[in-house]
Amino acid sequence: MGYIFLGNAVDRVGCFLFPESWDGTENVTPDLFALATTINGVDYPLSSLDAKPRERRLIHELVALRRPEFEREYTISYGPTGEVIPKLSTQEWAAGLQEAGKIDAERRPKIQRREACRRFIKKAILDGRLTFVLRPKRGGAFSRPQDRKWWNVEDHDRIFYWCQMDPQNATGNAVGGDRFQYVFVDETELNAIAPSPEQLNASAGEDGLSGSLQRAPSLDTSAVADEVSLQATENTSATPEGDGTISQDGGFEFTATERDIHAAIQAIWQGGPTPSAKGQLQAAVDKYLKSTLQYTKTPDPRTYQRYFKKIGATFLDK
Repeated sequence: MGYIFLGNAVDRVGCFLFPESWDGTENVTPDLFALATTINGVDYPLSSLDAKPRERRLIHELVALRRPEFEREYTISYGPTGEVIPKLSTQEWAAGLQEAGKIDAERRPKIQRREACRRFIKKAILDGRLTFVLRPKRGGAFSRPQDRKWWNVEDHDRIFYWCQMDPQNATGNAVGGDRFQYVFVDETELNAIAPSPEQLNASAGEDGLSGSLQRAPSLDTSAVADEVSLQATENTSATPEGDGTISQDGGFEFTATERDIHAAIQAIWQGGPTPSAKGQLQAAVDKYLKSTLQYTKTPDPRTYQRYFKKIGATFLDK
């Protein structure tokens, strides 16, 4: 079928992993303001005395735009050394922090979903299940398939920033430049691991999801910690377990919950040994389902047992 732009691939994976919650704005959701420091699980709001100039400007803008009771003028004057932010009262500072917290709470689930999709794509490339190529920004021919080891980095978010790579310095820190080229992935391979909604609708009741299911991988719980480090506030919705089946090539049939378990494992697994402690694997996936897929009730252990039995793997947590 050809190649699909990396940014569009993230959207495709998002529709697959989060069919009920993905709204298409995740790719352009700004980062969190994060105007607090967490120490030993306790959040300490940013003090006005410790704030940097950009943080002072942010609080000023939030109060001016979102808290009209303070009657704060949005306009900023300029002096010999740059911007002159009008003094913020203690009440205004607290109000600005409150508004920043509200915005962060709205953004956090979107950022979590986006990060899960990026990890999904990164893992598929590193596993050799997804091929990627480059194309000059001005247009032209696609390159040959590139070295998947270029993705074996911690700061993979820089690749997704503008969906570009420098083939001469693929693991560098930059996000763009004259030598950078756009990243595309193989669309046929992507369809095999993250079918489009059209494919799922067309195959409902027939052959179901395209592509064969991989044998369940081991789980590195350090990756899970990265994935759920930004905990979303618990959503009141829940995904039922008995809502029909989705067929998989090779004779597998999953309930929606079993599909979500499979998607969670694929999204958070980064290689390494399988957890050996009792309950460790299930606990990691449960955290993912609650924080990213917005489950309020985690699956019964028997659901995990059925899932692993279907794919011919052993459920180590039983």
